[in-house]
Amino acid sequence: MEWIFTAFLVVSIIHMGEEYFYPGGFMDVMKRLSPKFAPLVTVPMAIIINGLQLLLCIASIIIGKKALIFSVAIAGLLFINGWMHIMGCVRKKGYAPGVITGVLLYVPFSVYAYYLFISSNQLTLNGVIVTGVLGLLYQAIPISYLAVASTINEHRRGSLQPHQLH
Repeated sequence: MEWIFTAFLVVSIIHMGEEYFYPGGFMDVMKRLSPKFAPLVTVPMAIIINGLQLLLCIASIIIGKKALIFSVAIAGLLFINGWMHIMGCVRKKGYAPGVITGVLLYVPFSVYAYYLFISSNQLTLNGVIVTGVLGLLYQAIPISYLAVASTINEHRRGSLQPHQLH
């Protein structure tokens, strides 16, 4: 059953491949969908955010069932991320890089992980709720970074406007 944690890492790597390499273009789509965040959508930011996700996946492989809530929270992250890609397609009214693997890998693998641990009585309803909230929080980290950093950038730009220097 713990193979599912390794699967999270594998599907994450495949998903990131779709986003950035084939067909790629994820950062360009992010910039077009959220122009306010465009200056912050950079290669270093993508490396950090995706690196953190891969580290979470590796930690879940190492920790496994010893901290099941932590490990299954990765399923929550993948589930939410898959749906965010679907919402990106709706907003874009077309393909958004990551949606294919989000729909075909992230959502099914995360649902299957929940099924495995619920059906074997290793995860209760409370556990499902907690892992879902943790998955949502993991997903919220990059979004929160973009929101806070863009607000700080706007404030800095606004405080340096020529009409405000007089």
